[in-house]
Amino acid sequence: MSRQQGPLDLDELAGGVAVVTGAGNNGIGWGIALKAVELGMRVALIDLHQHLVDDAVSRLRERFPGAECVAIEADVTEPESLARSLEIIDATWGRPEIGAVFANAGVIFNRTVLKSSLDEWRTTLGVNVIGVVNTIHAFVPRLREQARQSIICNTASVGGLVRGDGGGAAYQASKHAVVALTESLSFELAANAPQVRVHVLCPCIVQTALGATSRANRSVRDGTARADQLVAQDFGPEGLAMRPERHAQQVFDQIAAGKAYVITDNVRPYVDHDFPFDALAIIKERVENLLDQQIDNADALRGDAARPSAILKGPMFQEMGRRAATDAKS
Repeated sequence: MSRQQGPLDLDELAGGVAVVTGAGNNGIGWGIALKAVELGMRVALIDLHQHLVDDAVSRLRERFPGAECVAIEADVTEPESLARSLEIIDATWGRPEIGAVFANAGVIFNRTVLKSSLDEWRTTLGVNVIGVVNTIHAFVPRLREQARQSIICNTASVGGLVRGDGGGAAYQASKHAVVALTESLSFELAANAPQVRVHVLCPCIVQTALGATSRANRSVRDGTARADQLVAQDFGPEGLAMRPERHAQQVFDQIAAGKAYVITDNVRPYVDHDFPFDALAIIKERVENLLDQQIDNADALRGDAARPSAILKGPMFQEMGRRAATDAKS
């Protein structure tokens, strides 16, 4: 097996630059940036609005005084914007070696196929898919030039591995695309650039404000809000979801173990409970349906749930339902 998919000593990342898109809003990218600093990496935090990513860098430096990091405003849907990001990184650190690229920027609009607008589809596919392609085009040529081992990790979702569900149709479709394009990139680099380790990140439930930030950014684009009015979103109480920092630990643990599909389930020690999403079981269900050449819609016909779902049904969501029922009675 090539180095592209073997275990990795994370100490080898020290001194390299970690490029993280979607790093300005307390979500998955923010957690990854924090963990990269812990590993001794320089970090380029990239997000859509300069003041938000400036604030993220300030908060990071409060946690880690002396951290080497740079805040970059960029729109991942614009290739020229990401090309400028690499120029800023080179100007900051003198054409440094890049140790990891996390193509993480994303949006979500939780609607069914028939209730979602064409604009929501364009925005979702533009950011979640074309944004990943643009990030690859901007940074992977540099990774190929380097002799050192490096990482390209594209954020999909567990929604990119399980069957399409009732809600979030555009989001899930985009994440299936990210899984496929990452597999294609892995195949493309396997022979000629095995030092570039290719991963697709498939989180289960992480406590982020992705929905709120997606709506806020669309309001700025539509002219109903000003960019300077936006603030980093608070993700609220943890509940059964993973906090971004603990999620990031699982991400790097799985990269270290050589997992190409980084499926970050809600399991100990990354959460303090025993109610997992149960991703592998739900993924297996889809695989079995594919082998049978059938779509099993039994979950859509259940009469015992207010919001039937083919994927939000494992131990975590059963416990959420139990707690909600208990709260309603109290």
